[in-house]
Amino acid sequence: MQRLYTILATLMLALTLAPVASATEPEKGPAPALEGLRWTLTSYRRADGLTKVSPKSRPPRFSFQGGQLSGNTGCNRITGSYTLDGSILTLGKGLAATQMGCPPPLMAQEKAVIRALRQVATVYRNGPSLELRDSAGAVLLRFSLPRATPLTERTWRLRGYDDGSAALAAPISGSGITLELDGEGRLGGQDGCNRYMSGYTLEDGALSIGPIATTRMACRGGPERAEQAQRYAAALTRTAGYRLEGLELTLLDASGRPTARFVAEAASSRRTTP
Repeated sequence: MQRLYTILATLMLALTLAPVASATEPEKGPAPALEGLRWTLTSYRRADGLTKVSPKSRPPRFSFQGGQLSGNTGCNRITGSYTLDGSILTLGKGLAATQMGCPPPLMAQEKAVIRALRQVATVYRNGPSLELRDSAGAVLLRFSLPRATPLTERTWRLRGYDDGSAALAAPISGSGITLELDGEGRLGGQDGCNRYMSGYTLEDGALSIGPIATTRMACRGGPERAEQAQRYAAALTRTAGYRLEGLELTLLDASGRPTARFVAEAASSRRTTP
């Protein structure tokens, strides 16, 4: 299956890296400040309009620095050159990409993102929001800057999680399960056996968490702890929103049902996720 993904990815990249002609000459406006920052892609244009980046992808971040563009599509990394003349942004024809195979939904996202990049004519910034537009002014790609929220820069300790029963189950005593979110779309913590990490998107009260990856150390707590870690990871990936009440954080699924509940640790006891 991985070989098939890789073959399909190679074919799609060959098609999408071809340049797309601009319909009209864009009007030049004032130059926006976009260089030296890490922009997180939040939406991209498909044939049916703007759509949000898949929460199951790696956080797609882009940077513009000294005429060089670098970023990732949620699947592969891409690099290329650009010139900025006022608000007119011209990408070089030599966009390059790695060729890692990904599941079909992420490959489709990648194809749309690269095609959108080839149509970029102007760039517009409004505070923490950045838009790349075509020559007619239609938004092709929308980015945002990382920002601190009440969820970030804290260590959250698990109080209960959805283990498949009717109520939230308390973690095994001494598990030490934690959650930490940074301001750049990354999260991690301890699952009672291993360190885990993933990406997340946070927009307008909606919180989505990507696939969970973990270190591969043997679980010293035995099979019960290992099973708990798996169920905790499954609960995290069902997250679609959250509720914050003082120092208590509740993650919610798409129907508003709690998937996990945490309490913030005191500042003196915080630990930084590696």
